[in-house]
Amino acid sequence: TVFTLGGLHTNTNGQVITPDGEIVAGLFAAGRTTSGLAAQGYSSGLSIADATFFGRQAGVAAAN
Repeated sequence: TVFTLGGLHTNTNGQVITPDGEIVAGLFAAGRTTSGLAAQGYSSGLSIADATFFGRQAGVAAAN
């Protein structure tokens, strides 16, 4: 009850995609807004790691 599961679908560049697979122009997302639990459970710090890594990917793609 303390976790979100699912969220926005993204490609590897962090671009948000619709259920039909179309890219939403100008919309990027990273971190827990784009995913559920990282494994069989939760380990402290995983959310920060996801946000940091995928946030950088999305930022580079948005800048390009």
